[in-house]
Amino acid sequence: MRSNFRPNIRLASNILLVIATFAIVLKLKPIAQVYQEKNLCIKYIKHQVNRDTLTKRLKILKQADPSSICEAIIKS
Repeated sequence: MRSNFRPNIRLASNILLVIATFAIVLKLKPIAQVYQEKNLCIKYIKHQVNRDTLTKRLKILKQADPSSICEAIIKS
C-alpha cells in the first residue's frame, strides 16, 4: 500500500496558502479604503469629481462642508 503522506501535505499547504491570502486581504482592506477616500478628495479639490459624487461615496450629509472634510482626510 502506498502512503498518502505527500498528497496530504500538499493539500494542507494549499489550504494554508488560501487562508493566509484571505488574512492578508482582510488586513489590507482598511488601508485601501483610506487611500480611496484620499484619492477621491484629491479629485474633488482638482474639480474632477462633483460635490454630489463626493457626498455619496463618502456617505456624508449634503449640508456638510466637503472642503473641510477633505482637508481632514488628506492630512490624516
